[in-house]
Amino acid sequence: MNPIDLIFISTKTMKAYETFCQPVCKKFQLNQTSFDVLMFLANNPKYNTARDICEIRGIRTGIASVAVDFLVSNGYLLRQPDDIDRRIWRLLITEKSAPIIQEGRAVQQEFGKRLTHGISEEELAAYTQIIQKFKENILAITHNKKGELL
Repeated sequence: MNPIDLIFISTKTMKAYETFCQPVCKKFQLNQTSFDVLMFLANNPKYNTARDICEIRGIRTGIASVAVDFLVSNGYLLRQPDDIDRRIWRLLITEKSAPIIQEGRAVQQEFGKRLTHGISEEELAAYTQIIQKFKENILAITHNKKGELL
């Protein structure tokens, strides 16, 4: 397999996803990053710090910071210090975010349906196994300075 094919698919998938999200972003006057941050927090409640957003969702630090500031200043998120470590700030979704999250989840579900159209359950299961192996290999590569598989 040519690695450029994986990059191409990933890039095109993200562009298609952004196209699906545009109506919700326009309706609520959000940019794509703010929408992505809000949906990430809604769909992954245990990952609720800016660091989590950057590391797991892959949004650059500065861009995530601007999005979080926007969401906080517009009442969509609250910052709360961690109970144990006061240096950590937890990001909490407010009730004002509920309509965005509801419509965002509907868009995500429809995108998932369109993306998997014509693919059998068996094929999806095989794909899931392959993606898990890709993930393991990528983690091994990124944790080895020489780029060799461990």
